[in-house]
Amino acid sequence: MGQYLLKRLLATLPVLFLTSIVIFGLMRLLPGDPVMVIVGQTQAQMSAETLDKIRRENGLDQPIVVQYFTWLEKLFTGDLGRSIQSRQPVWGMLLPRLLPTIQIGLMAWAISIVIAMPIAIISATKPNSWQDNLGTIGALLGAAMPYFLLGGGLIYVLGLRLKWLPASGYVPWGDDPVQSLRHSILPAVTLGVGLTAIIMRQARSSLLEVLRLTYITSARAKGLGERQVILQHALKNAMLPVVTILGILLGNVMAGAVITETIFGIPGIGRLLVDSIYSRDYPVVQAIVLMIGFVVILSNLLVDMIYGYLDPRIRY
Repeated sequence: MGQYLLKRLLATLPVLFLTSIVIFGLMRLLPGDPVMVIVGQTQAQMSAETLDKIRRENGLDQPIVVQYFTWLEKLFTGDLGRSIQSRQPVWGMLLPRLLPTIQIGLMAWAISIVIAMPIAIISATKPNSWQDNLGTIGALLGAAMPYFLLGGGLIYVLGLRLKWLPASGYVPWGDDPVQSLRHSILPAVTLGVGLTAIIMRQARSSLLEVLRLTYITSARAKGLGERQVILQHALKNAMLPVVTILGILLGNVMAGAVITETIFGIPGIGRLLVDSIYSRDYPVVQAIVLMIGFVVILSNLLVDMIYGYLDPRIRY
């Protein structure tokens, strides 16, 4: 297992290298000059010499290839650089933003799994029934619902009209755990509805296929109860495709955080990414996208490890 993990980790290096090239190149292709953005924000009249000095301080006067390898060299030493806008270290900007994104992402995952799995089991064990049809319609609506529409509806109904939950903002967990959870429920539900639909449809399809296998028929013939057959025999094998989907959906969680955090005014990684793209803050955008890519790769590695637990036939 150790040798397998080492090989997989080494295999992630080319992926991260290509990701760094793509994001570095795309940021330079965006229209706009980060130095001119700074000038526009400060409303200051700067001479051409001052503008050239700012570009030299940020290495923007160098050819793109030189800029990339300079950034890559610093990256290998753990230095993500400094923000062009605030001149703060990128690490110092990212760390406070991680907790809100992780908290809301984990809550969205938990909500989606808790809701999706019971519905999938009921739909698979009662195919073509009204319960199955209702679950299918709900999954289709959840998959088709845009984040901004669902989030806006929840803010209006639960936040502004009924005042059951805060409409926006974030409270750190260390300051007040109860208020932190209350502020996280609406964005987590907004993010989790789409995940619920995808997980439910995949789990239902996989469980239906497993329930048709011979060993399930044999288990029933031996007199095992239906609940025992489903939970102890069928569900474990049916979880293999679901685990794969959960690993892939981690990227959707990060992508959804960009929209969700902007809607609810949450100071997380997604909102920082949006603000940094608008201000052409190259080092911050590059660091966030590279971090998201690394998290997705690690999630896929974790999925492969879970395979071995769910299916003993798998040997690395």
